[in-house]
Amino acid sequence: MNYCQGGYKNSEDEDRMRSLDIADKGTMDLTDGFLRLRWRAGETIGPDEAHAALGAIDALGQGASLPMLIHVQGVNFSRAARRIFPSPSRVSRIALLGSSPVDYVIALFVLRMIPLPFPIRYFTSSQEAITWLRRDRE
Repeated sequence: MNYCQGGYKNSEDEDRMRSLDIADKGTMDLTDGFLRLRWRAGETIGPDEAHAALGAIDALGQGASLPMLIHVQGVNFSRAARRIFPSPSRVSRIALLGSSPVDYVIALFVLRMIPLPFPIRYFTSSQEAITWLRRDRE
């Protein structure tokens, strides 16, 4: 990843997607300069899975602070997992992507109850979430 004014920019070789399995409950990819965490619908995410996701952030990000999209559709998070977040040295902003009222309630809990040192927003549109993630990078 090459540094440019305003953030990081991928070279053509770095545009190829890399993916890691997260505790058999999801995957994390790095593509087009942002991390995408896809939890499998119907899974319950506990602290072990949340910590595994932090490890994937470190492995894929290689020390860069990157924007991150987290798919939360149909996923349950334990109370302990909801309190585990990456440091701002690893993630520059987070977009939560959901589609149901339950997804929104989970996101609302995160947005209101836990002060985070980086911007975080909830979206129902993948394209709007990605546009927001890329906003300060270009």
